Amino acid sequence: MTRYWLEIQKAAADFKLDPLLVEAVVMQESAGNTDAFRFERDFYNRYLKPNKLYQGMNPRRISSSYGLMQCMWPVAIERGLDIKLPPEMLFIPEIGLKWGCKQLGYLRDWADGGWPEVSVDQRLRATLASYNGGRGANKPSDSPLRNRLYAESVLKHYQLLAKEHSTPA
Repeated sequence: MTRYWLEIQKAAADFKLDPLLVEAVVMQESAGNTDAFRFERDFYNRYLKPNKLYQGMNPRRISSSYGLMQCMWPVAIERGLDIKLPPEMLFIPEIGLKWGCKQLGYLRDWADGGWPEVSVDQRLRATLASYNGGRGANKPSDSPLRNRLYAESVLKHYQLLAKEHSTPA
């Protein structure tokens, strides 16, 4: 269980997400550390370097994962974050959770809306796999999902957290 449970509950509710699932993503991504940071060099070279919007910006700042949900600044920009706000704002728990949950909700809606014939479990796994590695080769109909091990790890965190939350302190 993280110390950010109240913030997680609020952010999850704002995007109609299961707060235990959000907390499981937080545990997988940052182990509950709001100052978690990871430079994603390949993401920069593949997606940001050729994009005029990001030219002249510091690659280490704009192509890194930040905060509790390890949300990437360009992903938050795609979901509506003002580009004038610095990437480091994602270290703030409420801000990082908001944009991480917005992305997770977007991916859930994508998976649920495009593949109604696929099981709920497979759509959830595709949502989680896509949160980690993008939608390519992580569609609900893909077998196996490219990032299936990530999804399985989040679901293990989910099971452990469900037990922790149901056990009286």
